[in-house]
Amino acid sequence: MLASTPDGITAKTSGKPTDKGCPVRIVIVDDHIFMRDLMARALTRQRKRYEVIAAVGTAADAVASCERLKPDLLILDINLPDQNGIDALPELRRVAARMRVLLCTGFPTDDRISDLAALGAHGFVEKTNSWDRFLSAIESVSRGEYYFCAQNSGIDLKANQSQKARYSSPLTTREKEIIVLVAHGFTSKEIAAKLGISVATVETHRTNLMTKLGVRNVAGLVSYAVRRGLVEKTG
Repeated sequence: MLASTPDGITAKTSGKPTDKGCPVRIVIVDDHIFMRDLMARALTRQRKRYEVIAAVGTAADAVASCERLKPDLLILDINLPDQNGIDALPELRRVAARMRVLLCTGFPTDDRISDLAALGAHGFVEKTNSWDRFLSAIESVSRGEYYFCAQNSGIDLKANQSQKARYSSPLTTREKEIIVLVAHGFTSKEIAAKLGISVATVETHRTNLMTKLGVRNVAGLVSYAVRRGLVEKTG
C-alpha cells in the first residue's frame, strides 16, 4: 500500500532496508560547502545510526565516490555545477546499484521531478522543509521506503507513485525505440513492420511502458518522450 499524509508525503516499502545493526553509510553531494558540512555534522552526531563517508560538490566527484565507497545512501542535490543531479542518476545507479538515493533541491522547478522514481530515485525533499522533515526522508529512504515531499513545488506525486516505484531504471533501448515511434504517430502494425517484431510484442511494450511511466494513454507516452528529449516538440 502507498501511504500518504496531509503534508504531501508518500512512502512505499521497496527493496531491502539497511541492516539495523550497522550505521547507514552516507555520501552527501551539494555544491555549497556550508550545506554539505552542516548536513555532515548534524548526521554524524547520531553515530550509531549514520556515518558520513564522503561529502563532495560535483556530479563527477559523486560518481567517483559512489563507485569507490559503495554507500548505503546518497543524498544528492539536483543543482550541481557540472551536471544536473537528475541527469547523473543513471551513472550513479550503475556504479552503485544497491545504494538508496534521496534527491533534494532548493529550486524545485525541474519538470522532470514527476519522473524521479522511474529514473532511479527513492526519495525527494525540498530544502525549504524543516530539518525534522529532512531527517524523516533520510530515515524512510534508508530503511527501504520511498519518500516524496514536494508540496512546495505544486507537484502531485501520489497518483503515479505506486506504479513508478516498481521500477528503478531508465527505459531500455527497445522501449525507447517504441516510444519514439509511438510519439511520431505510427500504429502498432507499422511499428512491428519497422522493427521486425510481432504486433503482439509491440502492444506488450506499449502496455509495459504505460505501467512503467505511470501514464494511461498514448498522450502520456508522447508527453514523456517530449520531456525527456526523445522527440522534438512540434507546434
